[in-house]
Amino acid sequence: MAQNGVSLKWNGFDKAVAKAAKKMANSRLLMASVGEALVSGTIRRFNNEESPKGEKWEKSGRAIAEGGQTLSDTAHLRKSIDFKATPAQVMVGSNLLYARIHQLGGTIKPKKGKALKFKGKNGQDIFVSEVNMPARPYLGVSKADMDEVRETMAEFIKGAFKG
Repeated sequence: MAQNGVSLKWNGFDKAVAKAAKKMANSRLLMASVGEALVSGTIRRFNNEESPKGEKWEKSGRAIAEGGQTLSDTAHLRKSIDFKATPAQVMVGSNLLYARIHQLGGTIKPKKGKALKFKGKNGQDIFVSEVNMPARPYLGVSKADMDEVRETMAEFIKGAFKG
């Protein structure tokens, strides 16, 4: 240090910054926290039956007939929502085969045979040549999700300076 320089007593702040930097270097923990927040937001959308933009889903025939919720008959899809975090990104989704058709919509045609078979509203078997599924987006980042992610990130940074 130069003879005419100024020295400050950091009172341990320099050590706290170094410790916080070490904690923040593990961005996988941050991404995991973000993933948990995004899964929570997705579950909320199932409960509210709405897209990340806040648009209500088109009611399913089953939900109308039984007075239940759309995309929540067995709750398998909702329960399958999970995340994978890496140090650079977080991915939220489902590994169920039918998750994509509910998210994006589309036409379902039989792979074998001439008709699809399913139970109708009255419990009787129904046979159709195709089913047109409306899109019911549940994956995505809503404004509420972004607010929660910002809060999660702020808490992560705040926590890096503790203890």
